[in-house]
Amino acid sequence: MFILAGKFFLCFFSILMYENNTITLAQPNFIYYHCQNAGNYTKNSTYQRNLETSLSALPNTNSGFGFYNLSTGNGNDRVNSMALCRGDVDSNLCRSCLSDSVVKLPELCPDQREAIGYYDNCLLKYSNETILGYNQQGLMVLVNIQNATDRDRFTRSMMGLLMLINNFP
Repeated sequence: MFILAGKFFLCFFSILMYENNTITLAQPNFIYYHCQNAGNYTKNSTYQRNLETSLSALPNTNSGFGFYNLSTGNGNDRVNSMALCRGDVDSNLCRSCLSDSVVKLPELCPDQREAIGYYDNCLLKYSNETILGYNQQGLMVLVNIQNATDRDRFTRSMMGLLMLINNFP
């Protein structure tokens, strides 16, 4: 029994990370990520240093509303980074999601100048191109396959939101 309890504790502890004097659960894999193939950068280049600087400092740029934005460098070596947490996500969970994203996305898209990753709680994007104020091409749809507990109420709420969007200038 003691051996089983010890293994359980070891397994449970192995999914925890100690960070900034708080214990946070490790994030699962991205729901979706995409390496934009907008060009590569050379290892140990100015761009890579700017990317590392931008991503490490990004979690300190919170607007107070779960939005993060930072640009580092100049010219072709400029890195623009932004992150956004879901509006209903607790700030600690948001910070944990972002901390994991800034590590995992560059690992999944090595040497790529542009990448985007979506977790359930947050998204992260970095690019050598302008991100904010730019009309992004393409459409990303993530489907929730869970069933609504009250289908009629869900449909009424959804239709109300769609009508609101349709009437928005």
